[in-house]
Amino acid sequence: MCYYEIMTIFAMSIKRIKETLDMGNDNKEQKIDYNFILDKGIADYSDGDIVVIDRIGATPMEGTVKVDMVLMLVCMKGRLQGDINGKTYLVQAGDVVVCLPNSYLTNYMMSPDIELKIIGFSYDAIKHSMPITKDALDLLSYVSKNPVIHLDLERQALIAKYYTIIEHKTKHPHGYFHKEIMHSIFQSAVYELCAIIAPHVNYTEDGGSMRQANLLFRKFIGLLAKNDGKSCSVKKYAEELCITPKYLSFISKTVSGKTALEWIHEYTVKSIEHYLRNSNLSIKEIADRLEFPNLSFFGKFTKSHLGVSPTEYRRQRSMNKGKEDK
Repeated sequence: MCYYEIMTIFAMSIKRIKETLDMGNDNKEQKIDYNFILDKGIADYSDGDIVVIDRIGATPMEGTVKVDMVLMLVCMKGRLQGDINGKTYLVQAGDVVVCLPNSYLTNYMMSPDIELKIIGFSYDAIKHSMPITKDALDLLSYVSKNPVIHLDLERQALIAKYYTIIEHKTKHPHGYFHKEIMHSIFQSAVYELCAIIAPHVNYTEDGGSMRQANLLFRKFIGLLAKNDGKSCSVKKYAEELCITPKYLSFISKTVSGKTALEWIHEYTVKSIEHYLRNSNLSIKEIADRLEFPNLSFFGKFTKSHLGVSPTEYRRQRSMNKGKEDK
């Protein structure tokens, strides 16, 4: 069968992608994340956490792609071949590909009749759908090394049924609990995949560097949750775990695709949003509660992560709530 060279497993798109992308030379790296998909206007559904691209065909492209979200690709027709993190995989009709954050995609070839359906999850969507537990980390570790999941006919039919429901809901949305319904469907589909993968995962408690990394990462996440979003350094958490800051960042990136500092900031931002939305605490009181060194630093941190100052964020939330009440 004849194959065409392309840039990435994901950026194989219809004409509108080709018209909007200027990828440059073969060595240029393109990052694929939630904002990229929204900016290109290629999503059939998006709600801030999840995007769906219903039908992607073969368009030749070039270069290397870094995935900065979770992508789940369902191959409906045709086949493709390419490298994920330096290892070559063959994907055929009925297979599901799961690309975790920090994955690199290169050297892709595909059949002209390729047809893919793609679901993308933001970090928040994954965190809410699948709490970080020991079993979840074991599953993620397995998927990072085995991103292509081969489904038998029965399981192909099961995943197809989920996608039929998703497709129906994207084409016939309604205002009542639509996002919540969509997230529940996606969560169920993800757990079905987990159930398929689970028998292949080694859940034993004995050694290995990856097992030790998972254990330390779980402890790190536990400390973050216990700390309730207080502004702390990587060094502080590393000291509590009796490891170096460099090693903590290394295992965090290896296990989750995000650095330790990114995780710290994520928990802090969530706490800031919570207090700004749901409390009557002053801006200074929030900054003090989260142990920021001063009000100026708190304001700069909030603006860099939320796009606006704490005062403006609270004002906008108040205005939106007023409109909803009307």
